[in-house]
Amino acid sequence: MKTKSIIAIFTGTVLFMGAVLLAVPPVRAQSVPPTATPTYDPFAQPPLPDNPTQLELGRYLFWRYCMPCHGDVGQGLTDEFRLLWEPSHQNCWEAGCHSGKYSYDSFPVATYVPPNVRPGLLDKYTPDSLFEYLRTTHPPEDPGLLTDEEYRAVVAILYHMNGVPLPEQNATATPAPSETPTPLASPTSTLSGAPSTEADSPFGLWPVIGLAVILTVIILLRQGREQN
Repeated sequence: MKTKSIIAIFTGTVLFMGAVLLAVPPVRAQSVPPTATPTYDPFAQPPLPDNPTQLELGRYLFWRYCMPCHGDVGQGLTDEFRLLWEPSHQNCWEAGCHSGKYSYDSFPVATYVPPNVRPGLLDKYTPDSLFEYLRTTHPPEDPGLLTDEEYRAVVAILYHMNGVPLPEQNATATPAPSETPTPLASPTSTLSGAPSTEADSPFGLWPVIGLAVILTVIILLRQGREQN
């Protein structure tokens, strides 16, 4: 085979491979899809399974009966907490209790409702004495409304929120959540996650094309030598 023919075949092969390279899209890294993170809602009802644990029942009862006056994390009836409510319920001394139930409409709210999550709060109580205190005084609009089991659950969640294990328990209690001072008008969702980034492969198909060109040239040179 003549040298000009070899050069022509080689050039055609290179051009063909170049066209293939341009037609194939570059390899790109997969982007990370954003994930939705729900915004904390201080008024959200906690889940109550069919067979709740004592803490699950206590958490629900605290939300149902204690949270309106004592705050979502036991911080007390602070100005910051009151401003989280809708405008018609921000003045506790005009609107009454914030539960919205007819039986609570005339319930007088104290001008100062202390926090029930604070250092040393439980030092003066035992679980039994706290149980008796709650059963005879709470809820203020109807003391003794709950069952003994429910009052025991409230005692358990108060110990849990204060980070104090019940005396009969050896397990370490989970620390109480920190107060969230920022008011939230409604539960919303925000998108978070790493931004989508794409990076071209530094080599792509060039190694394969280069190898194909080299093999083609070798084959053509060998064929040319055999014919000569």
